[in-house]
Amino acid sequence: MIDLSKLNGLLIDDIPEMRSAVRIQLTDCGLEHCDAARNIKEAIEKISANRYDLIICDYNLGQGADGQQLLELVRRRKILPLTTVFLMITGETGYEQVSTAAEYSPDDYLIKPFTSQTLQTRLQRVIDKKLALRAVYVHLGERGDKQKALAECDAMLAQPSRYSLDVMRIKGEVLLDLQRNDDALALYQAVLDQRATPWASVGKARALAARGDDAEAREHLDKVIDAYPNYLAAYDSLTLLLEKNDRVAAQKVVERALKVAPSTQRQRQLGTLALDNKDFTRAEDAFRRAVDKDRSGFFKSHDDYSGLAKSQVEQGKVQEALAAVKEMGQHFGHSAELTVHQAAVESIVHAKAGNPVAAKAALERALKAAESGEGIAASASLELANACFASGDQEQAKQILQGVAEDHQENEAVLDRAQAAFRTAGLDSEGEIFLEATRKRMITLNNDAVAMAKAGELDQASAMLDEAADRLRNNAQVSINAAIAALMKVQRQGVSSKLIGKAHRYITQAHRANPEHPRLDEAVNLYRKLAPADAPTLKVGA
Repeated sequence: MIDLSKLNGLLIDDIPEMRSAVRIQLTDCGLEHCDAARNIKEAIEKISANRYDLIICDYNLGQGADGQQLLELVRRRKILPLTTVFLMITGETGYEQVSTAAEYSPDDYLIKPFTSQTLQTRLQRVIDKKLALRAVYVHLGERGDKQKALAECDAMLAQPSRYSLDVMRIKGEVLLDLQRNDDALALYQAVLDQRATPWASVGKARALAARGDDAEAREHLDKVIDAYPNYLAAYDSLTLLLEKNDRVAAQKVVERALKVAPSTQRQRQLGTLALDNKDFTRAEDAFRRAVDKDRSGFFKSHDDYSGLAKSQVEQGKVQEALAAVKEMGQHFGHSAELTVHQAAVESIVHAKAGNPVAAKAALERALKAAESGEGIAASASLELANACFASGDQEQAKQILQGVAEDHQENEAVLDRAQAAFRTAGLDSEGEIFLEATRKRMITLNNDAVAMAKAGELDQASAMLDEAADRLRNNAQVSINAAIAALMKVQRQGVSSKLIGKAHRYITQAHRANPEHPRLDEAVNLYRKLAPADAPTLKVGA
């Protein structure tokens, strides 16, 4: 039996009496070290600052927030190690939301009420499983090594184990991440030949889609949903597949998924699809639900309010749309980014309502804020491009979209939204050509700089990359190349605090943009090899 007294725990519950009751039960189980959090804000702060072996979280956290939202948030932010147990506590009414497999599922869940003995038995079970799979999990973190994770999976599968299916599930995910799609397909099919299981069925469809067999993948996912109507991962995978070519069908799939388990993320997804499909009534309803769901404001997004305003003005609800724009400003701290987003949406509303003077005034405010502010998020810049299109300024819109595409060269989600801006403006085909040309220019820039460095023109290559890295702070590839060019100059010219500082800045910038970039370790290792003892320490990598 695992000694819980040696572990660190975190209990999250918004009701003091419940926290006290569960804390007593955890003490009965032997857990001596256990912090407490009353809400998601406190939970995030504690998870960010401490390492926990297990987290016990109530599903209902009050103010429209829930434990599933918290789990998805900490997984997406990558602040919760895979080695940490996440146990959800729920009442009967929350059972479907917790038990239905989404992208991020808890390790286990308990339905209230429960005894200390039940709690201890369940904790022992999930902790034992985490320990058994630890050798794999340690290689799947932010700076993990998927090849090593794959090797550990194979080593574990070579020995009889009650966790063999869990290992095969992890191995399938790793194979897909490594784009070894045929191997992933073979693994999932081998599992399905032995037993019918929803995760393997969805994995098979994902492997088929990754190989380009979209029609077969779609047909397979339709069958999975028929067989497992509560398995959310199947809906999510089918939506992702359909968004490429049939967004009306994708919208219908999200609507079905929301009937299985409501979620803010899916409401936002439904609103976006419905707006794109010109189903403005459904879009308004979805965005309104997303806005109202989280009264704490922790999961709110500028995009929810902009989507709400745009769906309302398309129905002639001008005053309601302007109220939604105003409401956006009431739920977020003042910043240049908020000003850009808010003024851009206001401009779109006025343009759609046939008020070009007010539209131009709002657009000018948005453009001015964008020029004066640093670190404007892609979503605000994309909304600014939408506003330029709505006011008829195509060249300004394209200029903004080019900057976004260059800065987020490796971010498919951002590039898809850039294409959506062209599509909304009725320039779908032109957008595809424009964004592809931008992608090729960025590839050429990197290739030309590397070629110049290899040809001995290191100063010119470094200057070219410095300019690009300073301008494109979210482009990890450019930042990595700029860092390596600076370090190559150190190798040729000797240690310079200016060059070492530059390399440190660009590596940190690349890590912030894409911590899993395959070439990040190359830059990190070269820095650590060349940097003197008094150089700034890199807080990235292993």
